[in-house]
Amino acid sequence: MNWENPDERNLALGMVLQVLSQVETHLDKMPENQSHPMVRSSLETARQIKTQDVELDEQGEVKLRKGVAKNRRIAIEDEEMRHGRKNRTKRFDGYKRHILKDLDTAMVRAVGLTMANVAEASVTEAIAVDLEQQEVKLSELHIDRAYLSSTWVKNRDPELTVYCKAWRVSNGSKFAKSAFVLDWESGTITCPNQISLPFREGGKVQFPSATCANCPLRQKCTTSKKGRSISIHPDEKFIAELRQRQLTPTGRAKLRERVAVEHSLSHIGRWQGDKARYIGVRKNLFDLRRTAVVHNLHVLVRLLKEDPQLFSSNASTA
Repeated sequence: MNWENPDERNLALGMVLQVLSQVETHLDKMPENQSHPMVRSSLETARQIKTQDVELDEQGEVKLRKGVAKNRRIAIEDEEMRHGRKNRTKRFDGYKRHILKDLDTAMVRAVGLTMANVAEASVTEAIAVDLEQQEVKLSELHIDRAYLSSTWVKNRDPELTVYCKAWRVSNGSKFAKSAFVLDWESGTITCPNQISLPFREGGKVQFPSATCANCPLRQKCTTSKKGRSISIHPDEKFIAELRQRQLTPTGRAKLRERVAVEHSLSHIGRWQGDKARYIGVRKNLFDLRRTAVVHNLHVLVRLLKEDPQLFSSNASTA
């Protein structure tokens, strides 16, 4: 069959759907067989794939769906594999790896695995459980921006310092949000023309249309007839701290420390491979933990080569 030929593709699709219909008809006549786990599972999988991948066109004929259904199942054998994106242009299938590395010891403390279409921040709860078992308390957290919505950040301890590159602020040729001054003590925001209004985190500040219409800086600020508006993030003060921190040499040096985490993630990925070895999240998470142990053993060997007496005191008292 030439899959690129629409007629041949539709013919093959019709044959597959006809077989599925015949199987369903056969099972309707033998309801006792539908309770068998393997039969029920196979039938549910076939129906799921039909629902997500097949649609009716304007003439009422069945065809493969254009685009991708939400939470689309991509493998018959593995019901948890999903499509994912690293960015707008780079797509991948399967699962996402996550690691938490101790920058003081260079050891990987915990790992996590999620389906490819799940937000990165969702893994932190599972990793937090592993850290509790180790009785580890975080004092610094060096993260990618994808983890800013995690429970670690939202419910952070006052003693926890978070290092993360803040989202870039831009507004084309107009004044960016950073041109507006937020006064946290008075709870006001001041525009470049020194007009102040109250604000609240998670809300939106709308400058009066009459004020903006007569503003000498209007051409550099907005073209909206309603006037300039500024959205305030629910955690705006924290994001402002991140932006301010990365403006200093010390803050930029701290941000570069996360490079070590990316190196470890790359090493683990190279050893584990770019294809899932097992079916399902649970087994592939076990494989990721195994690979992380191998990584830690490599670190120990390197540390011993650098300092052969590193563990001598522990050995003498063992």
